[in-house]
This record gives sequence, structure tokens and C-alpha cells, in this order.
Amino acid sequence: MKINKKILFFCSFISVCFGSEVGLDDLLSGVTQNNQILKSYNYQALSKEKELESQKRSFFPTIDVGATYVNNNRYNTFTPEETKNIYGVASLDLYDGGKKSALMKSKAFDYKASLYEKDAFSKSMTLDIIQRYFLIQKLQSNLIVLQMKSKELQYQIKRAKSFVKAGLMTNDDVDKFQASSDENDYNMENTIFAMDEQKEYIQTQTGIEFNSFRESSLAEPDTNIQFDDYENTKILDAKAKSIKEVGNSVGSVYVPQIKIQDTYYKYFYDDATIASSGGFLVNDKNVLTVSANWRIFDAGQISKQKEAYSLQSLALVEQKLNSKKEQKSSFELAKKRLKTTLAQIKSATSAVKSAESTYDIITQKYEAGLVDNVSYLDALNIKSSAMSRYKTALYDYEIAKSLFYYYAGKNPKEFIR
Repeated sequence: MKINKKILFFCSFISVCFGSEVGLDDLLSGVTQNNQILKSYNYQALSKEKELESQKRSFFPTIDVGATYVNNNRYNTFTPEETKNIYGVASLDLYDGGKKSALMKSKAFDYKASLYEKDAFSKSMTLDIIQRYFLIQKLQSNLIVLQMKSKELQYQIKRAKSFVKAGLMTNDDVDKFQASSDENDYNMENTIFAMDEQKEYIQTQTGIEFNSFRESSLAEPDTNIQFDDYENTKILDAKAKSIKEVGNSVGSVYVPQIKIQDTYYKYFYDDATIASSGGFLVNDKNVLTVSANWRIFDAGQISKQKEAYSLQSLALVEQKLNSKKEQKSSFELAKKRLKTTLAQIKSATSAVKSAESTYDIITQKYEAGLVDNVSYLDALNIKSSAMSRYKTALYDYEIAKSLFYYYAGKNPKEFIR
């Protein structure tokens, strides 16, 4: 049987046996819509966005209102026994040495980092789902091969038993076939369990229930693809810049801080107090205050604190540089993996052709009594293994493509065909 006919058989077998089919694009859409961890990252990003908006509003004036009640046990014409007032205060920082600007930049970098963290998890989950998708495909292909092998063995067991009755074979021959069949049954059950394990994980992460997969693949990679930093590097870069800006905000204390404040007071007195005051008590007043504050000595406390933030920023910069190196190394290995897997496919293709040819010849000789059952079982095992290796190589190539795109800094989801 030709290899292309085998592939058609595999595809038709899968389509017939299962009802609800999903493709990779369906599963990855499910992650976006239903994955709780991804939703958590989204809420974290929204939280950082609100912090940034809050910091931007720190540049605007503030207005406060309040009320006071005073009761004096020693009172006279100028100091009444009871005083009630309401007041309003408008304040504005005229100059803060760049503290608010630095904090706003820090919040902006924190927000960027949160978006990168969300994207990093999304890409990582995408890669994980793709790999598990093709792993199930490999297991399904192996299961089909095992089922085909099971049918072959059942046929030979039935044939051997008929020969035993005719005195042309011994029970030992039947036992050998049965032992091989039992081992094959175990391998099928083990494969089904492995498939169920992967299926359960994918359903949990995507929120999508399914019975089988539509065939999906990734676009053929271009090894000259533009290389982008992946999210972990961007996260470290944003966090390093954020901490640096926090250090700048701390250092602003060494610059004069100028603030303007306007306060309006409205006083209320009882009639007896007003009558006895002779007009000396005021009914309202407005107080304008301009204040300046400048830290001139703190024994180096703030400078050391700023230096600590600077060192934290430098530590993250070093991690960022290491992340870039690791990605570059992984990308080069991913390119080599592509070449290796293509060679594996070529080798497996030849192995299938050879194994099928040998199996056909050995089967004819076995049924003619020219070789024993050991030779037949060896040929059957070799053919089954070759078919499994071929399908495994095809799906390994898809996984290799997903790794190539991932380490190129791309989202593999964008290359699904």
C-alpha cells in the first residue's frame, strides 16, 4: 500500500470515528475567551492602567472641604465659648522637583510590563496547546497503527488455531501470536490513556469539549524571518525602567518643593456671642499660602535609597541581556530542529516503503509455509513501527515549526493554516 493511501486511510478513519471536531484555531480562541489565568492577567493589566490614570491626575489641583466645632472652657469677647466653621481648601503643587513626572513614567512602564506579561502567558499557552494538539495527533496515529496490527494478529491467531486442529501447527505457535496480541492490546490501552490525559488538560485550559481534531498545520517557516525580542525580555526592560524612575522620584526631595494653597473659612456663632463681641469676631476669611520646602541634610538617607533603586534596575538590565542571549540560542536550535525533523521525515518515508515491501513478501512466504511465525511477527512489528515513526515525524515537524515561531518572538497562532 502506498504511503499516500495510508494517509488517506488515517484521515478517513479519524473523520468516521468521531463527531465533534475542533481545529487549532478553535482551541486557541477558547484560551482567549475562557482561560481563567489569562483573564487574571487581563485584570492585572487593567489595574495597572488605572494606577497610571490616577498618577496622571496628581498634576491637577485638589479641593477639600471640612468643618470644625470648638468649645472653650475659658472664653472672652475675642475668644467665644463655641465656634463653628466650614472651610474649603484648594491646593496645587507648583513644583515638586519632577517627582510626579517620574512616578507617572514608572506607572507607564509598570502598565507596559503588565501587558507584556499577559502576552507572554498567552503565547506560552498557545505554544503549549499546539504541542499537546500535535501530541494527541501522534498518539491517535499510533493507535490506528496498533489497531491495524491487532486485526492482523487476530487474523493470524484464528488461522493458526485452524491449522492446529488440522495438525499442521502446534499450540506453541498460537501462544506466540496471542502473547504479541496481548502486548499490542496493552499498548493500545496505554495510548488511549495518554490521549485522554492530554485531552482533559486541553479542555480544562480552553473550556472547549471535543471528540476529535480537524487537521491543522503551521505555515512553512522562512529562516530569514525578522527576529523580535520575546515578552520576557520586554518585561524585564519595562520593570528596569520603572524602578529607575522610582529612584528619580525619591531623589526629587533634594530639589525645592513649592506649593500654593488657598483656604476659605466661614464662621458661625450663637446670637449671644455676636451681641457681646462688639463686632470684633469675623464671619469669614480667606487665607492664601505659598510654601517652599527643601531637604538640605539627611545624612545621605535619600541618596542611598536612590542608589538602591539604581542597583535594582541594573540587576534587571542584566537579566534582560541574559534573556536575549537565551532566546537567540533557542532560536538557533529551533532552526536546526527544523532541518533535523525534515531529515527524519525523509528517513521515515523510506523506512515505511521498505517495511511494507518486506512485510508483503514475508506474509506470502509465511502463508506458503516457507518462513516461521517469528519472521512474520518481526516483519509485522517493523512495518507497524515504521508507520508510527512516519506519522510521528510529520507531527514533530509541526511542533518544530511552532517552536521556531515562538523563539523568533512571534505568536505561533498567527501562522496556523
